[in-house]
Amino acid sequence: MPATTTIPKKADEPMIDIDAFLALSAGDSRGQPVWVYNCLEWFLRLPPPLRTERLVEFTSDIDKHPRREDIRRLLREFWSHHSYIRVISEAGLPDEVFLLRELLGRALRHLLPVDEVRGDLYVLLDSLNLRETDAQWVASLPDPLVDWWGDILRPSSASILASCSLLAMRATHVALSRDFLALAEDEDVTKSSFFDLAAVVERASQAEAAVPEWEARRRLCGDQLLETTVLLEKTGSSAGLVYRVRLLRSLLWRIQQLLNLQWRKPDSRQFAPSIVHGFAYQRKIASVVSASTRRLARSVVEKTGRVGSHYIAKNAAQWKKMGWGAIVAGLITSFTALFKYSISSLVHAPLLVAVGHSLNYVASFLAMQAGGFLLASKMPAATASTLVDAMEDPAKDHMLSLQAISQTQTLVTMGNLVGAVATSIAIDRIWNLIAGQPFLTPEEAEHGVHMLFPLHSLTIPFAVITGVFLWVSSLATGWTANYVAITRLGPSIANSLRIRRRLGMARANTIAHWVEHHAAGSVGYVALGCLLGAVPIVFTLFGIPLEVRHVTLAAASLGYALDARRLQGTLGLSEIALSFTGIFLVGILNIVTSFAMSFLLAIRARDIGESEARRFLREVASEVASRPVTFLLPGFK
Repeated sequence: MPATTTIPKKADEPMIDIDAFLALSAGDSRGQPVWVYNCLEWFLRLPPPLRTERLVEFTSDIDKHPRREDIRRLLREFWSHHSYIRVISEAGLPDEVFLLRELLGRALRHLLPVDEVRGDLYVLLDSLNLRETDAQWVASLPDPLVDWWGDILRPSSASILASCSLLAMRATHVALSRDFLALAEDEDVTKSSFFDLAAVVERASQAEAAVPEWEARRRLCGDQLLETTVLLEKTGSSAGLVYRVRLLRSLLWRIQQLLNLQWRKPDSRQFAPSIVHGFAYQRKIASVVSASTRRLARSVVEKTGRVGSHYIAKNAAQWKKMGWGAIVAGLITSFTALFKYSISSLVHAPLLVAVGHSLNYVASFLAMQAGGFLLASKMPAATASTLVDAMEDPAKDHMLSLQAISQTQTLVTMGNLVGAVATSIAIDRIWNLIAGQPFLTPEEAEHGVHMLFPLHSLTIPFAVITGVFLWVSSLATGWTANYVAITRLGPSIANSLRIRRRLGMARANTIAHWVEHHAAGSVGYVALGCLLGAVPIVFTLFGIPLEVRHVTLAAASLGYALDARRLQGTLGLSEIALSFTGIFLVGILNIVTSFAMSFLLAIRARDIGESEARRFLREVASEVASRPVTFLLPGFK
């Protein structure tokens, strides 16, 4: 709401018409709520310093009024409405136990109108659009003013008892859900610390002597939630489970606040600001998304990092294996480019072209996955997470890790390019011997060369967009690895009696092994194939020109185009230089874009501070400037 710096007020005019409130009938279901709503809204329009001043004046006006006790009684009765239980037990806490429902509810709360004064105090306060500054203002009020209004606004013992019971039952319901219990080492429902939580809370809210029992139980519940969090870190995570862990912690904390209020503990004064903060927080969609998905992002990043550790060569044998694997991946890509040109020339319906290109890419990528061959563009997103792992571990030299990543990336990229270009030229020569002409027509060959010219085409932005596609596919890889881990899909398949009975034990174990070791990479490749094959066609349908500039695919296509131009006698040295310059830039932009986005996500997911990340980047820049060769070739120091 817009803040008003000055509020017109005559010297002899009361700030708020108290007599109008007294004239309202106690049974008026709308009159009193309307007056209170207007009063609160009037105060909230004021800046905090002036707000405190006017609240002091308003309190003084009530004290001076001849019917002072009637006013206090009516205000106390108004705030004693049964819906006040909802205010103190729900404000700031999610309404739903499932994340998607909570997000939908918060979105609808912003869009749908409500009857602010229908008799529900929760709806009335929620419709005021309270902000965090309002909570800070309430916390800053002087003690005499807090004591005066606390006597009116303080919930009754019966309301506190009811609220505590509601919160405890809700916590028990969430904690004893089947998927939540499955995370515990022992799934016996009676052994959960939340099993008889409601009875413990009820005793603590009725007798102060039972508070130590509650405190002990709260510690046990906290330990159980900590064990669940640790398990999610080790195996896999989901936004829904993380959301419910946070919900349970919030429910336990609200119970503690209410018990402090019931037994007038020293920190009970913070209850009112926390309620105002709750109303300010519960309308925010981004906050619940960020809090619930951060753990999921961390788990996805960790699973991606485990994949990335396999993309770093550590000895001569691994260098040799990766080098030959990269060459074979380039060879496969040359056939991918061949089929791409064939599909484009034979099929003209955009939808069928998109499907054909996607299937072509997916088949090629899955062949690489099955054979263990490396595609250079797939590595950066995975190795970025591995680098952040090294940054978190003080025992690891993150500069050496970055050098190993860069050296392996250089090796695989060169292997891909050699395999793709050499095989494409060889295939084109064979085609020329059989058909008497190059595989590409003169127009196709000219386009294949000129489309890579850095300054005469959109190669640079297309390469950056392709880097984004590569990053998105890495998220699919990490998400799948996380899902396989959290659902224990591999062991479940291996031990499933139905699968064993139908397929046999050996096949069940084979499928389980594939799921654990290849499912994530395969899903990532499928996602990448669909992005590269379908998204450009979809954009073209809307009149937006978009092409793929994938370094290995571009190199394979360039091999066909250059050889065709040479056989046709139209190839110049400038075309060779410009097209290979374009390939170099495409490779750099593919790798840097994918790596940078994955690196930033990993830093945010792991809560690495911006200062530490900047310091690391400065170290990298200094090292690259002083010893660039150490990032390209192994054995240099």
